Amino acid sequence: MASAQTSPPVLRRRLGGLLRRYRKESGRTLAEAANALGWENTRLSRVETGQYQIKAEEVSTLLRSYGVAHQETLAEVAGVINSGHRAWWAAYADILPRTYADSIALESEAVLIRCYFPQLIPALLQTPAYAHAIISSSPRAATQRTATALVQVRQARKEILTRPAGPTELRTVIDESALYPRAGSASDLMRDQLLSLLDMSERENVTLRVMPLDAPIHSGLTSNMTIMDFRRPWPSLVTVDHTRGGVFLEDSEDVTAFTEVFDAVCESALPSDQSRDLIKKYMKGTPHA
Repeated sequence: MASAQTSPPVLRRRLGGLLRRYRKESGRTLAEAANALGWENTRLSRVETGQYQIKAEEVSTLLRSYGVAHQETLAEVAGVINSGHRAWWAAYADILPRTYADSIALESEAVLIRCYFPQLIPALLQTPAYAHAIISSSPRAATQRTATALVQVRQARKEILTRPAGPTELRTVIDESALYPRAGSASDLMRDQLLSLLDMSERENVTLRVMPLDAPIHSGLTSNMTIMDFRRPWPSLVTVDHTRGGVFLEDSEDVTAFTEVFDAVCESALPSDQSRDLIKKYMKGTPHA
């Protein structure tokens, strides 16, 4: 889970939680673990709660003292705070809320993303025109002023799905209502968006399903959700977006609960082949013919 030049707080928090887990599994007290680095207890305590940024070599020292010797694990955990480059989203730091930047950092390292956003095309599948229309609809003047830059960010995020080496797997469900042309939108906006959905759905790492209008009431109606899974040893997490940003849910019980909801949403949606057929009908303007 490589980092930007400065590890975002959410990544420090996850790193601290992982170090705390390894320490407890090793049977070491906080004092014993801190002694391996010549630290005071309070300093290591702050690392474990994500309040203090630790160096990569210090992480390696701690892990070895905990009996973690697997080289891939050592490299993966230490890599979260290695600062060999600036992530691309650092160029947009003046317009991105902290939680958004954190989410992009996590998203860029996820091996599997499962998401559902009622009534909207997911951001990772939006065309520039569709994204601009959605972002520009915000009542906040600040968002409208930065709409073009935010669209650029949204398009850059999509690279994780098409990169040659290890593209992220995406599983998503889209409401049929999101396939309708929006009032006042350009005539070709939705056609281009639907064509893009079809193209992306042909990728081996993308599974797209449509929730039909006549689907039964399901548990996903109450909230949007994005579930991210990562390489070992990093635990999965959930993000829930809202008007002012978003929240991260890292507790395993929360992840399990949202995973069950997402699975229920998938069960209510059309299979992938039928979903593509329905999208094609919308492109022709004959969805229920």
